[in-house]
Amino acid sequence: MATSSTYNLQTIPLTIFHKNSASTLSFNPFFFIPFTSLTSFNFKAKKSFSSLKTQKSTYRVNAASQEPAVSAAVDTFNQFKHLLLPITDGNPYLSEGTRQAAATTAALAKKYGADITVVVIDEKEKESLPEHETQLSSIRWHLSEAGFQEFKMLERLGEGSKPTAIIGEVADEMNLDLVVMSMEAIHSKHVDANLLAEFIPCPVLLLPL
Repeated sequence: MATSSTYNLQTIPLTIFHKNSASTLSFNPFFFIPFTSLTSFNFKAKKSFSSLKTQKSTYRVNAASQEPAVSAAVDTFNQFKHLLLPITDGNPYLSEGTRQAAATTAALAKKYGADITVVVIDEKEKESLPEHETQLSSIRWHLSEAGFQEFKMLERLGEGSKPTAIIGEVADEMNLDLVVMSMEAIHSKHVDANLLAEFIPCPVLLLPL
């Protein structure tokens, strides 16, 4: 089994997409900050001391006004009780991005008491994937290492549908609350970012590498 990497969920910037909107969250040990709702802090350097004092005062006022937005973001995550982890990379030992997504999914599920469903997606039939069972074992191992022994595992192989559409179907059929995946899936062309809002009926959390 490949060596696992440890990911600190508390320092990962997150992007959440939903039907008609997208927001970026920064997660630290204490709170989420939805950056898209923040008042713009476009401060330009000033030479005079008085201008600097004015800027600092404005920053404190604007920052204080964001407390309700921070609270709303935390409340939103509390409502996610069933998470979907799509596996699209085909690496029998899981790619770096997939391992990161698995670790983050497990951390969120533990923190908010949620269930996890994994869907393994590949355009090839199972018979043409000689290391498929190794990949399934890798998934189980990584989630087990993160503290999850029990989760649902689905396989959608050789169906000819786009992975984004399959993810959307599973999320809709199982009434899931949140999809967690790495931006690696988009960079590698396994998932079409333009189709996320069209096919996926729930929020999608994208993790940068």
